[in-house]
Amino acid sequence: MKEDSSVSVNQYKRRSLPSRILIAVSVTIGIIPIIIVMRMVSLLSNNEITTKMIIILGGIICCCQVMKAVFYGLSMWKAHDFAFSVLSEIRINMIGHLKKLSFSFFQKRKIGDLTNIINHDVDQTELYLAHGLPEITIAMLIPFVIAVSLLIMDVRLGLALISTVPLVFLYQKILNKLIAGKFMHYAKSTKKMSEDLIEYIATIPVIKAFSKEEKRTKKLLDGMDDYISWVKKMTVSISFPMTFSTMLMEGGLVVLAIVGSILLKDNKIDVNTFVLAIILGGIFSNTFAKLPIFHHMSIIFKNALREINSVMGVKPNNTNEINSNIKSGDIEFKNVEFSYDEDKKILKDINLVFKKHSINAIVGASGSGKTTIANLIMGFWKPSGGMINIDGKDISKISEHDLSRLVSIVQQEAFLFNMSIEENLRIGKKEATKKEIIEAAKKAQIHNMIMSLPKGYNTIVGESGAKLSGGEKQRLSIARMILKNSPVIILDEATSAIDSANEHLIKKALDNLGKNKTIITIAHHLNTVINADQIFVMEDGRIVGNGSHEELLQDSKLYKKMIEEQACVDNWAIKEVVNS
Repeated sequence: MKEDSSVSVNQYKRRSLPSRILIAVSVTIGIIPIIIVMRMVSLLSNNEITTKMIIILGGIICCCQVMKAVFYGLSMWKAHDFAFSVLSEIRINMIGHLKKLSFSFFQKRKIGDLTNIINHDVDQTELYLAHGLPEITIAMLIPFVIAVSLLIMDVRLGLALISTVPLVFLYQKILNKLIAGKFMHYAKSTKKMSEDLIEYIATIPVIKAFSKEEKRTKKLLDGMDDYISWVKKMTVSISFPMTFSTMLMEGGLVVLAIVGSILLKDNKIDVNTFVLAIILGGIFSNTFAKLPIFHHMSIIFKNALREINSVMGVKPNNTNEINSNIKSGDIEFKNVEFSYDEDKKILKDINLVFKKHSINAIVGASGSGKTTIANLIMGFWKPSGGMINIDGKDISKISEHDLSRLVSIVQQEAFLFNMSIEENLRIGKKEATKKEIIEAAKKAQIHNMIMSLPKGYNTIVGESGAKLSGGEKQRLSIARMILKNSPVIILDEATSAIDSANEHLIKKALDNLGKNKTIITIAHHLNTVINADQIFVMEDGRIVGNGSHEELLQDSKLYKKMIEEQACVDNWAIKEVVNS
């Protein structure tokens, strides 16, 4: 079955029907007291009403007012209940859908953009469904009920009142075409300003570290000034057309007053009928004139749905069924090619095999394609050509869940959630016992540090693990991977940014993590991979050599050059320490 995660205007309008029916009843009941009052005035003027009739009619008016309020209250309750359900539903569905999307999607879309959609645009749907749609129903229903009532009371007065309605809809249709582009531009400008603001707040530490406050702040403020200037121009450009639209909407009341006055002069209607018609006509025009405002809300709602669908309409990258029988084995690349776009290939005709339970390393200059190979194994991207197999099975046929079970990655930047150390470790294995957690922490060389903290494993680590050092976060990440116990471990520059004291502990932790596992290390520090069973040397997206450390020293000029350059860097670093 084809999965369709997109949302539409009609599906929400259908689901809001109970609320709109209740509000229709409320509006209809609300017209009755006006008609009764005018009837009472007519009877009083002709001295045809008794005290008993006044009490009865007054009671009916009171009942109508109470019923009107009750039905209106029920309508608002249903509208808000429905709107908040939709808000929660969309956010939950979006989060679930985002989890299914490929890594490439998140590289193409800005975090600020996605945050703005999940927060602002989803809020706009709630605002429209809870407030806009009920008010639109009122703004359309009251004029309809009044027009029908006047047509029944006196066809001439009814036709006079609605005489300008066709002109209003014709003009509104033309106006919508003229301002649609402006509202689209307004939505995009609002979105961009929100994205820039989120990006600015997120990068304040970097801005301060590099003394770029004034430049970045000026750029943000300039963008906001441009936005405000454009909004002012747009407001001016649509104000006069909107004013003329309002005049047309109120024109029916003017026509009604003229026609009614003529009929009253010729004694074709009585004063009471004329006064009632003017009162109803005033309500008609006043309510009808609100439609452009609610139409504006409708445009914003549709723009919000379009932004939501720009995420929900993206097809999931991997929809394969979970298969717990899939096991780890050799990882084989067959003629694999990859490019982020058609202009430049990142990987070119890659053929390699990572044997089960072997220790492998990929080395090469920055940009040679090392990390891209890791991303392909993790399923973050799909190869542009060729095939990648795990234990003989094409990974494009393996579900994301199974691939995540088989392969884990330890990256240079370890990410921790703002919760306790124990909760962060349980991400590796939800059902882990406390004993298993402690054992994993010991293997990761982090248990003693945890126990030195006042709250031990219950210590909250802060946002992104802010309360811990880089080495401590890295070892917690390794403990998490030990609990997860994936058969394939990718080490992506895992020790490149760690001090020597932490590096020693992390190496011991990695040794414990890698027992009876297939290890794939991506490294710049070549001294960390010389004991690997197999080393792949990459240059410009190609594998230009592979073998053990000793074999490559004999057969690969590039590898030998890299080793010599590494030795020079290490010697220089030692001299710097001695001289200091």
